[in-house]
Amino acid sequence: MDAQSGSRALSAVNDLVEMLRLAQSAAERVAQEVYGASYEHAELIEREVQRLRRSADKLQKTVEEHVSREEGASVERGHPLRRTSDRGAH
Repeated sequence: MDAQSGSRALSAVNDLVEMLRLAQSAAERVAQEVYGASYEHAELIEREVQRLRRSADKLQKTVEEHVSREEGASVERGHPLRRTSDRGAH
């Protein structure tokens, strides 16, 4: 994973977490406004979105850790366009 790919992955997972947060909030609001079968349906959706949100939070941590490891490995390897013989010379 290069820096651009890592940045895109982080952006996407952050968007996913935010979208699910908004969806959960909307489902909660719907549940507060309806009753009967509609309330039960809204509650079901809220629980499912909450489950997905927890899963997305785990994914976010995993992606952040992976990108961090990749960035650290890239720094250790040096700039990919530099020759090995040039890395020590300034």
